[in-house]
Amino acid sequence: MGMEVGVAGLIGMAVVCLGFFVWMISSFYKRCPPNQAMIVSGMMSADDAGNMSRVLIGGGSTVFPVIQQCNYLSLECIPIELNPETPYITRDGSQLKFKAIAQVKVKADPGSVLAAAEHFLGSAKIDETVKEIMLGHTRAVAGTMTHTDVLHDQIGFSNAVMASSNESFKKFGMVAVSYSIQEMDSDPALLLSAASVKKLI
Repeated sequence: MGMEVGVAGLIGMAVVCLGFFVWMISSFYKRCPPNQAMIVSGMMSADDAGNMSRVLIGGGSTVFPVIQQCNYLSLECIPIELNPETPYITRDGSQLKFKAIAQVKVKADPGSVLAAAEHFLGSAKIDETVKEIMLGHTRAVAGTMTHTDVLHDQIGFSNAVMASSNESFKKFGMVAVSYSIQEMDSDPALLLSAASVKKLI
């Protein structure tokens, strides 16, 4: 009788321990929605590519407290409005003022996510940085085209801005997915002197 009670006690203890272990593991399990990337860092977090942090997009992973931590990075498009007060200057010296909307996002691959996390994780400056990059490349591309070229080939202009911007976005793990001119207000007859062009640039 005593032996049966002892065995039953051991079995009961084993069941309780197993239940506690399952609860503990499940409580450490973190899920990642498809529109975000989860970055797990810390001990035992290296991935197969040799990165010290592993990236999950969708699904989930067990994250052990104290020795590991997880952070999330959005993969959704960031809308950027470009409407500078200073007009753009075209190659022929014309002033060109327009409003544009760009969509930029973090690329959904581990290398890009880690690059974006290095620059922006925990920072609120991502929109500001992206806007400055897009604005700079818009001015640069406008300077390579004439006023007429921009007016009559807005799609070509937009594609050129995206291609140029994406060269800079690579190091941030990001990509421009769209760029469109919404409103344009320009005076083709208004040409600036060379001195004025240099002053504005």
